[in-house]
Amino acid sequence: MTVEIDPERRLGALVRDNPEFASVFESVGIDYCCGGDASLARACADADLEVATVREKLREARSGDAGETSDRDSISALVDDIVETHHDYLRDELPSLERTVRKVVRVHGDAHPELREVESTFLDLADEATHHIEDEEENVFPELERLDGEPSLTPDEEARIRKAIGHLEDEHDAAAAHLERLRSLTDDYAIPEDACPSYRSMLDRLQLLEEDMHLYIHKENNVMFPEAQERLEAVVAEYSSH
Repeated sequence: MTVEIDPERRLGALVRDNPEFASVFESVGIDYCCGGDASLARACADADLEVATVREKLREARSGDAGETSDRDSISALVDDIVETHHDYLRDELPSLERTVRKVVRVHGDAHPELREVESTFLDLADEATHHIEDEEENVFPELERLDGEPSLTPDEEARIRKAIGHLEDEHDAAAAHLERLRSLTDDYAIPEDACPSYRSMLDRLQLLEEDMHLYIHKENNVMFPEAQERLEAVVAEYSSH
């Protein structure tokens, strides 16, 4: 028997337990990453969508009859997944896509002046994302991985980890705003009649970049960070009891 999809459940929790839901939310324009704390019902209302229609799409996307449960990974496993799936993709894709964006702007910028803002928005996003993943790997992830097992943290160390998480969440909001602007500037990645193969490739790749970054932000905001916060609470409780 298939478990019913609760419209009051948070978007982040729904995608955490049913990763196949991400593509549905992408297709209907619901923000499940930075907006992951909103309920399905609230997100549908804000997007002027019928919750029953979206729930039906989610039911169709769900694989099998498994209920909405999931096994929590260790933070180290989450880190490995994010680095291998998203950081490595960004490291490969951003420089290559930058070359394509610059080429398309050079060739089509006069006929499509909005491309110049596409270029500047993309360059801002690429620069920020590059620094973001470096900061995560060099500074933040090693701290979070300490939370696996039974860590011994001082209050200052605990506060430093919380501050780092908050900083990354702010950067996620900025990245999401850049992605939203790119979608708006390209009219939802619509392909103009005069688009050459490079122009078409650029739009396709920008859309794939958006989808990847949404999933990346979701994994951190709605899976990794809540898990880390829960473990920090346990650490605080432990040193408060002594």
